Amino acid sequence: MAQWEVPFINVTLDSKEDAGLTESQQRIAHSHAARSAHARVRRLRTMQYQAQKQEKRRTLESITSSSDEIEHNAGLGIITVLSADRRDPFMSFARRLDPMEQFLFDNYVTVVIPMMRCNESAVFFAQRMIRLWVPTAIADSSLLNIVLLASCRHLSAEYGQGQQRQQCTFQQLAFQYKSQSLQALRHAISAEMPLLSDSTVAKAIMLAYDELYVRDATMLKRHIDAAVEMVMLKGGPQTLGLDGLLGHFLFNLLTKARGDVKLPIRTPWDGCAS
Repeated sequence: MAQWEVPFINVTLDSKEDAGLTESQQRIAHSHAARSAHARVRRLRTMQYQAQKQEKRRTLESITSSSDEIEHNAGLGIITVLSADRRDPFMSFARRLDPMEQFLFDNYVTVVIPMMRCNESAVFFAQRMIRLWVPTAIADSSLLNIVLLASCRHLSAEYGQGQQRQQCTFQQLAFQYKSQSLQALRHAISAEMPLLSDSTVAKAIMLAYDELYVRDATMLKRHIDAAVEMVMLKGGPQTLGLDGLLGHFLFNLLTKARGDVKLPIRTPWDGCAS
């Protein structure tokens, strides 16, 4: 009997003689049931083997990719290997970070944030950043890029003394994250107008901070004007979220732009940020 043929066993219940199967029919039924069960087990084992093989291949590709990235970074004199507890163990980020990005984010949290003050005590401000800003940033891919951009700016300055190769690496990464962030901001504004989210306003404010860092007064003025207009569309600074932290970002930005870069900026709320 060919394997793809289904045996039919005719059984009638019209009489006692027909109520049971003959010995020959029982052998055929048992044989078919055994073959079917064996075939199902064999197919299941094949599927499990193929799934395990595919998973191993993906794991190997991931390890190889990470190893190549780590080897490349090590060649630049940049150690990006972090312990497991410092590499998003709960997969909470908006997107998966490669080893270099894990290093950049760790540098932002452990070095860049403690250096910030924003007209507050360093410890208090760092606590607010970790509690309010970081969870917001890692949940949005484009805000995450802005965080990585800030880390690149810091590391580029750190490697500026006689380590041109490393400095160039972080400058290139900064350009990449800056371009992606600007594109994301333009897309968010066109998609959300006129009801802009706090996340979109935060992008504009943080990109303005980057212009302040590189001392590009022209672009700084444009970003601040755009951020102020976006805030007014939302109803004013009092409508900004993050428990007042986003408004604090805005007022501190205005103070620094007026004081450090001497930009003549006026806002519709008449100097409340000065």
